[in-house]
Amino acid sequence: MIATKTKHATSSPSNNWEKADDVITHNDVIDAYIRGKVVGRDEAQMAMKKVFESNLDIAQKNAERLFSLLMNQGINVASMHLKAESINDFMILIIAAQNDYASEKFLKAISAGRQIKNECSKGDFNLQFFYTYTADTLKEDCLDADGYFLKYAHA
Repeated sequence: MIATKTKHATSSPSNNWEKADDVITHNDVIDAYIRGKVVGRDEAQMAMKKVFESNLDIAQKNAERLFSLLMNQGINVASMHLKAESINDFMILIIAAQNDYASEKFLKAISAGRQIKNECSKGDFNLQFFYTYTADTLKEDCLDADGYFLKYAHA
């Protein structure tokens, strides 16, 4: 193997030694490592994003399912908010009218929520429902600050 090829060689700025283009140096290895690390991190982020989007879809569909059940039971849901604790763990806050929240029929609503939670919370996915009632002290800005980034817009 020829160590140098003058027509393809590059000159090092610090001396007159020449390196052939097909020789791999420690700098080449470090550059390849850094490029590979960036690509690997980007691929991992894309995979995590897909998992999050899939889990978010599951959380939203099951929250909408509970919302429909509550409305069919005559419970007035003022609003419903979603929070992601992680890519696999979601919380739904259901805010009901105070008179419905304090009624016996709301116990059935909680049972329905527990059943939906048990059906869909498997493996690495967890969905939790929390309930409260409308009050003057309940501010949506505070919910945003607590991480509830989605609000269900029902017709």
